[in-house]
Amino acid sequence: MKKSLSPDDLLQKALATPAPAIPTATAAAPKTASAAVRSPKTSPAMAQQKRNPIARPHQAPMPISQNELNSLKEVSATVHQIKISAQHELEAARKMRDDAHRYQMATATRARSDAQQLLLRTRLATQRETEELLRKAGEEIQKVLADIRMIRIMAQEELAAQRKFTDAVKLRSMSFAIQGEAEKSEPKKKKQLASIK
Repeated sequence: MKKSLSPDDLLQKALATPAPAIPTATAAAPKTASAAVRSPKTSPAMAQQKRNPIARPHQAPMPISQNELNSLKEVSATVHQIKISAQHELEAARKMRDDAHRYQMATATRARSDAQQLLLRTRLATQRETEELLRKAGEEIQKVLADIRMIRIMAQEELAAQRKFTDAVKLRSMSFAIQGEAEKSEPKKKKQLASIK
């Protein structure tokens, strides 16, 4: 099975193969009358040498062999194949470039979309966390205020109890004082009653 050549191998083969000279099959054109006319400056010896066939023999065209013809056809086919391969490579490169450009645009668009979504999710998460912190802080403040109210109520009740206890002590002291004064004044009243009788 003949191995297929790559474009680089075909190009190297085409460059390495020497191009044979293609001789013309037509005979040399006959000299015109103007060329045969001797110029005024031409010497007779030079004219004789030009007319002498032995001095300048006519070279007949060399026939092209079948091998050379096949080689020329092979080189032409190789060059044509290289040209087609180069065109295909160029089209593939252009397609690859277009695909890369489209992929780049799609990647950039997707990256911008992902960044915007991430930013939006981050903002929403931050907002939720802030609201949760504010709610917890409000609950803690309400608890502290309730504790303060309870402490104030307990302090007011304690103060009222202390006032009542103080008032009771004062009343008891006053009653003891009044009772003592009454006990002291009773003998004097008895003496006064006795003196009146």
